[in-house]
Amino acid sequence: MSEVSDKVDAVETLSDGGVCYTVFEGSSQEDVAYAKVFWSSLCLQPPIESSLVALDITQRLKVAKAPQTSNTVPTEPPWSKNDEILQKAYQLQMQDEKQRYLEMAKKHDEIMALLKKHREDRIKKEMVSRLHKPRRPELTERFSCKAPPEVLDQDIKEVQELV
Repeated sequence: MSEVSDKVDAVETLSDGGVCYTVFEGSSQEDVAYAKVFWSSLCLQPPIESSLVALDITQRLKVAKAPQTSNTVPTEPPWSKNDEILQKAYQLQMQDEKQRYLEMAKKHDEIMALLKKHREDRIKKEMVSRLHKPRRPELTERFSCKAPPEVLDQDIKEVQELV
């Protein structure tokens, strides 16, 4: 019991100095070394590179200066003429494209009207020719046998003899 109280006193005296030591009693030297490395890594401060704010750089933007007022007429910047020229060219290009699409739509409508006319003509011709077409026999007439049953029996016997 006196050994335990001596160790507690030793730990208390070490902790009074502001430094706390960890005692690894009954552990192998390898485990003690790993534990010391682990605990020392927990106590280290992060490296300077991981800091989010650099100490030598000011983080705030400078205050904007008050706008200067003058009575002079503002001059047109030189690029405004270029913008006007480009805008006119763009408008002309869009008009040409629109005209081309309108022509394509007109041509499409003409083709559709021509196809419709051809279809109507074809239907008219079919209606006229339908009156002069020979009549198709009914389904029962087509499959009905015109030969007498004796001839059919004889044909059946001849076919069976071949097999």
